[in-house]
Amino acid sequence: MAWRNIVVTQHCKVSMKMNLLVVQTDDDTVQIPIDDIGMVLFATTQAVITTSAMASLLERDIKVVFCNDKHLPIGETNPYETESSRRVCIVQQMGWAEERKNILWQRIVQEKIAHQIFVLKEKCAFPDIEKMKTLITSVQPGDSDNREAVAAHMYFPRLFTYEFVRSDDSNETNGLLNYGYSLVMSEVARKIAEFGYLTEFGIHHDSEKNPFNLACDLMEPFRPFVDAKVFELREQTLNSEVKNELIRLLRTDLPEFGTSLTQLINIFVRDAFHYLSGDDRLPELGFIDEV
Repeated sequence: MAWRNIVVTQHCKVSMKMNLLVVQTDDDTVQIPIDDIGMVLFATTQAVITTSAMASLLERDIKVVFCNDKHLPIGETNPYETESSRRVCIVQQMGWAEERKNILWQRIVQEKIAHQIFVLKEKCAFPDIEKMKTLITSVQPGDSDNREAVAAHMYFPRLFTYEFVRSDDSNETNGLLNYGYSLVMSEVARKIAEFGYLTEFGIHHDSEKNPFNLACDLMEPFRPFVDAKVFELREQTLNSEVKNELIRLLRTDLPEFGTSLTQLINIFVRDAFHYLSGDDRLPELGFIDEV
């Protein structure tokens, strides 16, 4: 089972030798069995990777994420070969019923709000929890009343103080959140591609400039996992150690679920596609029942 996340942070050459990924820096050479790798993150623009190494990573469906000169993820790889017939899945995707997409988005928003409440209960006491709970039952199909935004306005100030503004790019906490969210979106996008669907066509997000609309949809209930981790790291800056902490979050076991976040994403994405394709059962994480 692939379990290692490789983070490249300095000038180096990445190549293949037999079944080993070779990372060669000016001072050292590291060889890693490719079958042990779950993801490779290039956190620098000073690294070089050979086409042989890229091909080997793609053949094994190992996600490769690239960062810009600000060390923020800006793109990732998706292999052509998947577990399913890609053409069949895409044709099916184009025919998803609007009603099912709206009901699935309703469930996603409900799970997200319930998860936010769970994080607040774990991390900081707040007196108006019942008011936030009522938002869960008031979410309509398609979230036509935008209960998601109402919950966000209640959630972030309570978690990160009332001076916190989510849109403030100068705030270090937002940098941590954005980095963590990018990693989760990358993992969701990888699973979407692995199941044979297109990330460009979402069930709610619908931007022509966003190649990850569907990943942005399906990642929403998982954002509070990042929020909870950033709450623990909130006094720190986005340095290499903190980045590694956020990357490890994907592979960390979650005792309450009996699995890792990566596997939880896999199950949720799979069940979402089953529902969109006609199954009666909606995907769930269980937070709605918890609150």
